[in-house]
Amino acid sequence: MSDKMQCAPDKASTYGEIQYERNTTELIDEIKAIDEKLKVDPRQSDLWIEKGILLRKKQLLCREGVESQSMALTYDPFNPLLYRYRGHYCINIGRYAEGAADLELSLRLDPGNWDTWYHSGLAYYLLKDYERARKAYEGCLERTKPEDHEHLAAVLDWYWLTLMHLGEDELAAKALEVIDPSWEDVSENFQYFNRLLVYKGVLSADEVVKDAETRGDLDYATETYGISYWYELKGEKEKAKKILDEIERRSFDSWNCFAVRAAEVRLADWKDE
Repeated sequence: MSDKMQCAPDKASTYGEIQYERNTTELIDEIKAIDEKLKVDPRQSDLWIEKGILLRKKQLLCREGVESQSMALTYDPFNPLLYRYRGHYCINIGRYAEGAADLELSLRLDPGNWDTWYHSGLAYYLLKDYERARKAYEGCLERTKPEDHEHLAAVLDWYWLTLMHLGEDELAAKALEVIDPSWEDVSENFQYFNRLLVYKGVLSADEVVKDAETRGDLDYATETYGISYWYELKGEKEKAKKILDEIERRSFDSWNCFAVRAAEVRLADWKDE
């Protein structure tokens, strides 16, 4: 009989609460090399940060990335970057409250870090705490240079979605005024840029979704999540739901990306409605 079956109906099971299962994925050589250096001197925060980045980016080992930053904090507890990265990785694995807490602490230690403001906004957005998400994105925008179109595209997209959730339609429309369709230097965040152009009425939502279907799973999720909510706002719920279902279906290798996490949250909302 499983632990879940043995547990009383009003008590949490150990299986659900304690992380018995460990990932058996073999670490890549780059991470093994860092581990050897950490055996010699584990106080090197930069190595723990590098290890966490590699765990998440190269192998999707986000929980292990959280643990990497946690171990670093036992040696360097006032390092804002460790909280910034741990908060980021917590978001990747759906631990939004923990992520928000880490990112808030990071901002207290270093209020000038753009990435921390951005990820703080995401944590609150995924918690559906849209007022705090709004404040975080406004803090992020204050630290974004007008000529930095890559960063502007990313933060303005989530900011627009946040404002629409709050019913701030006029402010959301005003936020789009800065977007210029002629920008040619948004290659890294083109998915967000295309979403913004849909909100602005420059691009056809149907055409953008059709184009996204030809791309990889991560690009598909990132490019279409916002459009799903745009469809929903327009009353086209079948199209909105279809996108969310497709994001979920295609999330095998992109489960940790923010758009997939957001689609999961929205799908849960739909089940409750």
